[in-house]
Amino acid sequence: MIRIENIEILYLLTLIPFFFILHFFYIKKKKARLRDFIDKNLIDIIVPDLSYGKQWTKFILINIAYFFIVIAIANPQIGTSVEKTDRKGTDLMICLDISNSMLAQDIKPNRISRAKQSLNHLIDQLKNDRIGIIVFAGSAYVQLPITNDYGAAKTFIDLIDPSMISNQGTAIGQALEKANESFGDKNSDNKSRSIILISDGEDNEEEAIDVAKQIAKDGVVINTIGLGLAEGALIPISSNGQGKIEYKKDINGSYVMTKLNEDILKDIASVGNGVYIRANNSSIGLDNILARINKMEKNEYQAVAYKDYESKFYIFAFIAFILLIIEFLVFEKKNKYINRKFFFGK
Repeated sequence: MIRIENIEILYLLTLIPFFFILHFFYIKKKKARLRDFIDKNLIDIIVPDLSYGKQWTKFILINIAYFFIVIAIANPQIGTSVEKTDRKGTDLMICLDISNSMLAQDIKPNRISRAKQSLNHLIDQLKNDRIGIIVFAGSAYVQLPITNDYGAAKTFIDLIDPSMISNQGTAIGQALEKANESFGDKNSDNKSRSIILISDGEDNEEEAIDVAKQIAKDGVVINTIGLGLAEGALIPISSNGQGKIEYKKDINGSYVMTKLNEDILKDIASVGNGVYIRANNSSIGLDNILARINKMEKNEYQAVAYKDYESKFYIFAFIAFILLIIEFLVFEKKNKYINRKFFFGK
């Protein structure tokens, strides 16, 4: 297992492109000054040892060394041993609607952004529980298999965006099926299993209710959260580049309104032995659902974690040191003997 101790140091790598831009203009200005004093045809005669190629070579070597120095300071580490521990917790799958209607701004800043913020807050409150994520629109897929790695879960949540699924729709039934499959063997001892469905409910497939009924028979509790307001909102689709947002229209040129469909979400929660909560701009209701989940009987499972991390910064520091030595040995000007023979001849 590899981790970076000081990951924020890696932002220093973003300076490398600026170094190249500055060096490019430095060389360009240097050439211009030389042409101001010496005729272009006489440069090779008057300054025969001048080599811009070697100046660029030295500069590139310094930048590669800089890259490895930054990596060394960030201190990559490798886990040298594995620790297995027995834990008790619940298994929780999140089904998150990422259809374009979730971009509506009746829930601020918009439905999907607010859901992501709340999910990150939810993860901060988990203790020994396992979590997985299903994203869906016109189709559904597992974005994060069930895990107790909360850092990874937050990373995957931050990456969620409606552009991840091109075909539009709200395939709630398919999402619920994939969530149930993600729990693994339904005959296992893990009985504390919950699904949280977060959607605006714009689904015309009645099969979602039948799927929820079947999942409930497996002992899985399904809770639902409705994102959106009853009066609805327009669906943003693009910006014209001047800060003005354009909204979705139907084939007749009329604006499309997306409204919360509470009925299907209530029905799913009802047959899934869970609760339905309607979100608003102060809370989307995950805290209430988590409180219910925490009252459930806990599953026992074995967690694997790496420990005794060993720092490997010296490998990258050594590489940087070698590169700096090579850079020192590469002369900036042409050399009749050493430089021509060993370092980029002509």
